Amino acid sequence: ALSEAAPPGTVIALVRVTDRDSGKNGQLQCRVLGGGGGPGAVPFTLEENYDNFYTVVTDRPLDREAQDEYNVTIVARDGGNPPLNSTKSFSVRILDENDN
Repeated sequence: ALSEAAPPGTVIALVRVTDRDSGKNGQLQCRVLGGGGGPGAVPFTLEENYDNFYTVVTDRPLDREAQDEYNVTIVARDGGNPPLNSTKSFSVRILDENDN
Protein backbone atom coordinates (compact mmCIF):
# COMPACT_ATOMS: atom_id res chain seq x y z
CA ALA A 1 0.00 0.00 0.00
CA LEU A 2 1.12 3.54 -0.79
CA SER A 3 -0.24 6.89 0.37
CA GLU A 4 -1.72 9.16 -2.29
CA ALA A 5 0.46 11.90 -0.72
CA ALA A 6 3.64 10.11 -1.83
CA PRO A 7 5.63 12.49 -4.05
CA PRO A 8 6.86 11.53 -7.54
CA GLY A 9 10.09 9.55 -7.22
CA THR A 10 8.90 7.50 -4.23
CA VAL A 11 10.40 3.99 -4.34
CA ILE A 12 7.77 1.27 -4.06
CA ALA A 13 9.78 -1.85 -4.92
CA LEU A 14 13.26 -3.19 -5.61
CA VAL A 15 13.46 -5.68 -8.47
CA ARG A 16 16.34 -7.97 -9.45
CA VAL A 17 16.42 -9.48 -12.94
CA THR A 18 18.75 -12.31 -13.94
CA ASP A 19 19.53 -14.29 -17.07
CA ARG A 20 22.12 -17.08 -17.04
CA ASP A 21 22.87 -16.79 -20.75
CA SER A 22 25.94 -14.97 -22.04
CA GLY A 23 26.40 -12.47 -24.85
CA LYS A 24 23.29 -10.92 -26.38
CA ASN A 25 21.13 -13.70 -24.95
CA GLY A 26 22.09 -12.53 -21.45
CA GLN A 27 21.56 -8.80 -22.01
CA LEU A 28 18.30 -7.65 -20.47
CA GLN A 29 15.88 -4.79 -21.01
CA CYS A 30 13.15 -4.11 -18.46
CA ARG A 31 10.10 -1.89 -18.43
CA VAL A 32 6.82 -1.35 -16.63
CA LEU A 33 3.94 -2.42 -18.85
CA GLY A 34 1.60 0.51 -19.38
CA GLY A 35 4.10 3.07 -18.08
CA GLY A 36 5.21 6.25 -19.78
CA GLY A 37 2.17 8.47 -19.32
CA GLY A 38 -0.94 8.85 -21.42
CA PRO A 39 -4.50 7.74 -20.74
CA GLY A 40 -4.71 4.51 -18.75
CA ALA A 41 -0.98 4.43 -18.03
CA VAL A 42 0.24 3.32 -14.63
CA PRO A 43 2.00 6.06 -12.63
CA PHE A 44 5.17 4.01 -12.15
CA THR A 45 8.47 3.63 -13.95
CA LEU A 46 11.69 1.63 -13.58
CA GLU A 47 15.04 3.14 -12.71
CA GLU A 48 18.08 0.97 -13.33
CA ASN A 49 20.47 0.92 -10.38
CA TYR A 50 23.32 -1.54 -10.94
CA ASP A 51 23.98 -5.18 -11.76
CA ASN A 52 20.41 -5.86 -12.98
CA PHE A 53 18.74 -4.20 -9.95
CA TYR A 54 15.88 -1.81 -10.66
CA THR A 55 13.66 0.35 -8.47
CA VAL A 56 10.00 0.84 -9.24
CA VAL A 57 9.17 4.49 -8.50
CA THR A 58 6.17 6.77 -8.82
CA ASP A 59 6.49 9.08 -11.80
CA ARG A 60 3.60 11.46 -11.07
CA PRO A 61 1.23 12.40 -8.24
CA LEU A 62 -1.32 9.80 -7.15
CA ASP A 63 -5.04 10.35 -6.57
CA ARG A 64 -6.92 7.64 -4.68
CA GLU A 65 -10.27 9.14 -5.67
CA ALA A 66 -9.38 8.63 -9.35
CA GLN A 67 -7.93 5.12 -8.90
CA ASP A 68 -7.43 3.20 -5.67
CA GLU A 69 -5.38 0.24 -6.93
CA TYR A 70 -2.91 -0.49 -9.73
CA ASN A 71 -1.70 -3.76 -11.18
CA VAL A 72 1.99 -3.25 -11.95
CA THR A 73 3.52 -5.62 -14.52
CA ILE A 74 7.26 -5.69 -15.17
CA VAL A 75 8.49 -7.15 -18.45
CA ALA A 76 12.09 -8.38 -18.84
CA ARG A 77 13.33 -9.19 -22.35
CA ASP A 78 16.67 -10.58 -23.42
CA GLY A 79 18.67 -9.65 -26.51
CA GLY A 80 18.49 -13.07 -28.15
CA ASN A 81 17.09 -13.87 -31.57
CA PRO A 82 14.22 -14.43 -31.15
CA PRO A 83 14.06 -12.46 -27.88
CA LEU A 84 12.59 -14.22 -24.86
CA ASN A 85 10.68 -12.40 -22.16
CA SER A 86 9.24 -12.91 -18.72
CA THR A 87 6.64 -10.94 -16.78
CA LYS A 88 5.84 -10.55 -13.09
CA SER A 89 2.97 -8.57 -11.61
CA PHE A 90 2.02 -7.15 -8.23
CA SER A 91 -0.71 -4.88 -6.91
CA VAL A 92 -0.25 -1.45 -5.35
CA ARG A 93 -3.13 -0.17 -3.23
CA ILE A 94 -3.43 3.61 -2.86
CA LEU A 95 -4.30 4.85 0.64
CA ASP A 96 -6.44 7.93 1.21
CA GLU A 97 -5.07 11.15 2.66
CA ASN A 98 -7.16 14.09 3.78
CA ASP A 99 -7.28 16.30 0.67
CA ASN A 100 -8.86 19.26 2.49
